[in-house]
Amino acid sequence: MAAVDFVVLGCGWAGALLSYKLKESFPRARVACLEASSSPGGLLRTAVVDGFTFDIGGSHIIFSRDRGLLDEMLGFAGDVVAHERRSFIMYNGYKVPYPFENGIYVLPPELRAEILVDFVEALLEGARAGWGPKNLREWAETFFGRAISREYLVPYNEKIWKRPAESIASDWLYTPGRLPLPDWRDVVRSGAGVPTTGYREQAIFYYPRAGGIQSLYEGVVSAARNLGVVFLWGYRVTRLEKQGMWVVNGEVEARSVFSTLPITELPAILDLPSDVERAAASLQYNRVIVVGVALRKRAPPEHWVYVPQKEIIFHRYAWISNYSPLNAPPGHSSLIAEITVEPWRSLRVEEAIEETIEGLKQLGVVSESEEEVVFTNAWVHEYGYPVYTHGHAEARSRVLGYLESCGVKSLGRWGSWHYWNMDRVLAEVNSLVSALRPG
Repeated sequence: MAAVDFVVLGCGWAGALLSYKLKESFPRARVACLEASSSPGGLLRTAVVDGFTFDIGGSHIIFSRDRGLLDEMLGFAGDVVAHERRSFIMYNGYKVPYPFENGIYVLPPELRAEILVDFVEALLEGARAGWGPKNLREWAETFFGRAISREYLVPYNEKIWKRPAESIASDWLYTPGRLPLPDWRDVVRSGAGVPTTGYREQAIFYYPRAGGIQSLYEGVVSAARNLGVVFLWGYRVTRLEKQGMWVVNGEVEARSVFSTLPITELPAILDLPSDVERAAASLQYNRVIVVGVALRKRAPPEHWVYVPQKEIIFHRYAWISNYSPLNAPPGHSSLIAEITVEPWRSLRVEEAIEETIEGLKQLGVVSESEEEVVFTNAWVHEYGYPVYTHGHAEARSRVLGYLESCGVKSLGRWGSWHYWNMDRVLAEVNSLVSALRPG
């Protein structure tokens, strides 16, 4: 039986970071990272097809409001390209610069006035003491007003979460860096027709020059390997038991276990009390289909576009070829479109590709003849987005509390069941490893 000091279950972004940080902090420790997939990277995987680069887990970029975290990520990424964000929201035939409330200056005066009046009314109503939003709809209307909520925030969120806005809790929306809260001064300026910039920490972002977003992930894995971390790809964890030491699959013995696996999968590998098992089963998520489209034309000067319209299947598309000049052959471009699917619905990937092309036609991205389309492809991820339905916080707390009592530390987007950006995952890893150091 192989023996290690620390074993990390799951080797996506969180697992790779944690393995590296553990070995860096405890150089003499034996660290192993076990990953079920033979194609590592999780949602940070990149595929290169006939010279076209696609980030097959969706659009991911490097940014952070914390300069220290940003510098850490850039150190792993190597050679990067810096960008000034050019992102938009489709709205009544207009491309409104993102965030919506900062981009309304491009709209006709009468629309700006309606949005601004609703925004100010929401500010005044929300100022009353002792009240807080109970769900996503109330949160949107409280902080942004009814017009922005009705035309963008509610339909977009119902599209990505595939649940009514009333069934989505509001507590996660206060997570720093998750969603930008509006500065009323900027909204008023934008309503008056003056360009403003919101979500400033993302206004400048970075992206690997070569290899797609997976280069960031590979940078972490390479650094961990150089320190002596052992990675086992294609190794699925089917059983975790405590026999004095922790034992994985009856083959790997470890003093300490760290899990980045989806906590909904833990009942299959670890004996849990019935109440903890029910709590894990109650947590909800969406799959994601990422459709890649290679085009025989240059991309417009855009990075990604949000699409709240219900009649179009995808909620966002991104011009990946604009992220790096090496992401597509000269004179060509590549984009990805993201589609969420509830786990209980059947996956119709070919239909998703066809509907994506139809949606791109409606938006004027692809012509009716489709003559510029070189090829399409699609990739499916079982775990795309955790969904914050009511009761999620209590369920998560029950599961994580039990794991903690057993000595299993669970973290990452799926190990913590939080919709976290890459920098937040890095911050959580740093905090955990720091707490393990003596003194």
